[in-house]
Amino acid sequence: MIRINLLPREEIVTTRAWSIPQVGNFAPLALVVAALLTCGVVHQLQAGRINRLQQTVAEEEAETRRLAPEIAKIKRLNQQRKDLNDRLDVITELDHDRYFRVHLLDELNRSMPDNMWLTNFEENGDGSYSVEGVTFSNFLVSDFLQNITNSPWFGSVNLLVAEKGEIGDVRVVKFKAQATTTRPAANGLEG
Repeated sequence: MIRINLLPREEIVTTRAWSIPQVGNFAPLALVVAALLTCGVVHQLQAGRINRLQQTVAEEEAETRRLAPEIAKIKRLNQQRKDLNDRLDVITELDHDRYFRVHLLDELNRSMPDNMWLTNFEENGDGSYSVEGVTFSNFLVSDFLQNITNSPWFGSVNLLVAEKGEIGDVRVVKFKAQATTTRPAANGLEG
C-alpha cells in the first residue's frame, strides 16, 4: 500500500533507524588512540630510564662524597710530587752547570797573558759573560781576546771598551769585553 503524507513538512514525524556505523568512520579515531597509546608507552619507558639515571647519579654522588677525603689526599700528594720535582729540576740544573762555570774560570785563567788582571767576570743571563780587566798594553788585551776566541768553552768575543787609565802613578789599559759561551760536550770535558 502506498502512503502519502499530506502534513506540512514541519509536522512530519521522522523515525530514525538505528544502524551499525561503518568501519571507515572509526579509522581516524583508531589512529588517534594508537598514537596516544604509543606516546604513553614511550613516556613510561623514558620515565623509567630517567629514574634509573637519577638513581645512578645519586649513587655516584654518594660514592664521590665517600671518596672525597681520599681524592683530596691524592690531589695534595700530586701537588707535593710536583713541588718536589720542581726542586729536583732546579738541583739538576745547578748540578749540570756546576762544572761548566769552573771550566769557564779555568779557561779564563789559561787565556790570560802575564801582567793582566781581571777585575770583574759577570754572567749576563743570556749565555754571555762580561769580562773586565787591567793590563799594561793593548797588545796584551789583543792576545787575551785571541786566546778566548780559540777556546772550546767560548764562542764569539767582542771588545766593548779599551781605554787608558792610571792606577796610582802607573799607566794602564782598562778593558771590557763580552763573550758568549759554548758547551763542548763532544770533547768529554764537561762534568
